[in-house]
Amino acid sequence: MQAKYSSTRDMLDDDEDTTMSLYSQASATTRQPEPRCTGHRAPSSAWRPVALILLTLCLVLLIGLAALGLLFFQYYQLSNTHQDTISHMEERFGNISQQFQSLQVQNTKLTESLQHVAEKLCRELYNKAGAHRCSPCPEQWKWHGDNCYQFYKDSKSWEDCKYFCRSENSTMLKIDTKEELEFAMSQSYSEFFYFYWIGLFRPGGGKVWLWMDGTPYTSELFHVMIDVTSPRSRDCVAILNKMIFSKDCQELKRCVCERRAAMVKPESLHFLPETSGEGD
Repeated sequence: MQAKYSSTRDMLDDDEDTTMSLYSQASATTRQPEPRCTGHRAPSSAWRPVALILLTLCLVLLIGLAALGLLFFQYYQLSNTHQDTISHMEERFGNISQQFQSLQVQNTKLTESLQHVAEKLCRELYNKAGAHRCSPCPEQWKWHGDNCYQFYKDSKSWEDCKYFCRSENSTMLKIDTKEELEFAMSQSYSEFFYFYWIGLFRPGGGKVWLWMDGTPYTSELFHVMIDVTSPRSRDCVAILNKMIFSKDCQELKRCVCERRAAMVKPESLHFLPETSGEGD
């Protein structure tokens, strides 16, 4: 009996141990979710500052974009205003430029008219008195047409006359018109048979007559007569008493120089009244 009782008791102890073991396992199984809850709550509290920072950055970015948009809108309006102003100024500048060009044309016409009147008046005064301070020619030079002339009394060879006229900023006489021919003939008239060299010659003893500027001679204005009294080559031309002769270039004759007349100065036509007074 005791043995049976002991066996039964041992079985009860084993059952109790098994029950306690199962209870312990159940308790352990029931308590395991608590650490999980603790593990999920920790990350949630850590992300809150990060989310707040991101939200703040988003707000700052939105404010910056709004400010940039406002600045761009203001710049756009200002650019349009400036563009309109520039267009208006360009239009005004174009109008002013046209007015300036018109004034320049009018000024040119007025200057030409004034110059024409001054030249006409000066020529009348010059022809009347034989000389006048308004003359566009150097002193002692004769004014005819658009040119100035000087009939020098010193005798030189044709070549020396050429260099002499160059030294006077002029050239030897070239006859282009009938009026110029008549003027030269009247000025070269001499009772003592003084010839005047002109700028007509035959280079190299050839047959073609040329002027100093290379223009060929034509017989429409005058004919060159051969002076048989010249012993050597007669390749240069001189005038005397309304006649034109070919002469030896080494002979000594007077020089005729010609230069372009300057413009008449209108201020040279002013007549200042004479004033008289007693000095202290």
